Amino acid sequence: MQKCLMFIAPLLLSQAVMAGAADISSQVKVLWHAQDYTAAHTLLSPLVTKKTKDAELLALLGQTEALLHNTEQAEELLEKAVKYDANNADYQHWYATVSCNLAADASMFSALGYAKRCKKAYQTALELSPDNPRSYIALGSFLNQAPGIAGGDKAEALKLAQKLKQLDPLQGALLALNASDLTDDAVFTALLAEDELLSKRPESYLQRGVAFSRADKHVKAISLFEQALTMPADDDEAADAKAQALYQIGRSAVKGQTDHDKGISALQQFIEQQPTADNIDWAKLRLGQLYIAQQQQDKAELLLKPVLASTQDKQLKDELQKLL
Repeated sequence: MQKCLMFIAPLLLSQAVMAGAADISSQVKVLWHAQDYTAAHTLLSPLVTKKTKDAELLALLGQTEALLHNTEQAEELLEKAVKYDANNADYQHWYATVSCNLAADASMFSALGYAKRCKKAYQTALELSPDNPRSYIALGSFLNQAPGIAGGDKAEALKLAQKLKQLDPLQGALLALNASDLTDDAVFTALLAEDELLSKRPESYLQRGVAFSRADKHVKAISLFEQALTMPADDDEAADAKAQALYQIGRSAVKGQTDHDKGISALQQFIEQQPTADNIDWAKLRLGQLYIAQQQQDKAELLLKPVLASTQDKQLKDELQKLL
């Protein structure tokens, strides 16, 4: 009997630990949903040390650091998570995303290394979760946006888009859209003719506007963002696209030094309608820039000083400090 108890005790302890880990994971995800990333960090950080080998704890803390814009810390933790559990698609996806974000801000030499890790992890996530549209969208977006030297390949992105259409026709069509030259009138017209879904979606005009914005053709971009606003919002994704069209009108007004009144109106609407948007602080920056362009420094400072005091985004903070 005593030997039996000696065998059962560690088993019960193990089950308790597993239950505790599952409970922590649930708590963290509730906090993420509430966008209370600081509370999630407070919950997780005492549980993770340099010697921690629990992939789930490492991944949860790593993703929390990413949500707090602490990208380097996030990458270090998520790299360990995929080392200890390489077969988890979520961990691979999160690791890929922070690697891509680091690549965007790194020197050319470092960026290539981050981009290589990003692509490999997105590919692994797709292999592990071939029925998850997220995996196709993430890898396809990387292939669309990265230069060839860093692993970009628009032809491969188009192939992924065709596969994604079998799982999610709309997302597959949007991925194909983003892999195309949207500044070409003939290409855009052909895409809309090929996929009737696209002709009724705000995303089509939003993404085309972004393409013109990247080409510094901001007047054309603004007209396309306005066209996106005329499309129906039949689901949450369409509503989000229309909201981002408002933001993009403001951004193009800043970058193109044009249509300041239109940009101010659009950003005011965005800030009022989307107070918890991921880019809400960037919207406030753009609105502040437009106020300054119209000699309204006091309004800009009233808007921007609280953002400077609270933001953890280093790039945003640098931009704010130039204005204040």
